[in-house]
Amino acid sequence: MTAAAKVASALTKYGRAMVLKRLVGTGPTTTDVTVYGVAQGFKPEEFSGDVIRGDQRIQISNAEIAAAAWPGPPRKGDKIVVDGRAWVLRADAETKFLGDAALAHVLHVRGG
Repeated sequence: MTAAAKVASALTKYGRAMVLKRLVGTGPTTTDVTVYGVAQGFKPEEFSGDVIRGDQRIQISNAEIAAAAWPGPPRKGDKIVVDGRAWVLRADAETKFLGDAALAHVLHVRGG
């Protein structure tokens, strides 16, 4: 099993389904992909600069993005819906690589 498959398997097993959305053009249409991930809040000592109380850090697998040929990686302004609540990416995703292979993305989100 490849490293990417192991990450995807772990996030599928321990995470939950989320829907990543990106606006298409200037209209209300979005292109969506279901991904699996884990969300957690920031620690109080991390509140500074652009991180405020209520923000979340979400780690998602790249496997679903690649399989769906979704126009990744996630970027500032994209939305992710978790348990029916929409969050907006505050910055481009921090992509985790092993060699040239994208394994996962860490997202800083606000909203919900």
